Amino acid sequence: MKFKSGNSNSYPNSYPDSQNSDSDYSKLLERNEDEIAEILKKYIRKKVSKDVYEHILVVTKVATDIAEKIGLENKGRKLVLAGALLHDIGRGVTHGMDHAVEGAKILRRDGFDERILRIVERHIGAGLTAREAKNFGLPEKDYIPETVEEKIVALADNLVSNKRILNKKEYIETVKEKFSHQPEVMERHLRLLKEFEDAID
Repeated sequence: MKFKSGNSNSYPNSYPDSQNSDSDYSKLLERNEDEIAEILKKYIRKKVSKDVYEHILVVTKVATDIAEKIGLENKGRKLVLAGALLHDIGRGVTHGMDHAVEGAKILRRDGFDERILRIVERHIGAGLTAREAKNFGLPEKDYIPETVEEKIVALADNLVSNKRILNKKEYIETVKEKFSHQPEVMERHLRLLKEFEDAID
């Protein structure tokens, strides 16, 4: 059984199909496959450290593994691949909390599809509420991942510490320690993990 790309409220039964036709998706992804390498070279490899670049590659491996394990359909898996490769593109501009927003700006300027922009923009932690975003000095809007592709990339990024992949137990311990005084944030992280726990070692 393959899960479909799009919004998700529960894992794994409710992933509505994209509103776009397969032909539209193919055009988007053909374009991106050609451009991802160039944009990585332009904004990542020349402007960030080797460690950040290697982190991106490990996150991409984790994200695509999760997508495969849950049986996400091919077009969704391609979106996960593109979003994971580009998720830290904003680190070529800043290493602050705003790197996701800056990354989305870069991709929007270069004509990338909004679905990929949202993956990049919403990958920080397990997402940020509008109130949290305002506290961090970001544009005041909701950055909570909604689609399955957005959630997979956010989770994969959380599971990779620098270049090391955390197992499920390590991740839970890290989240509980880091957010012990922020129960709402802790719950958001654990809820995201639970949604895909069968695909995590």
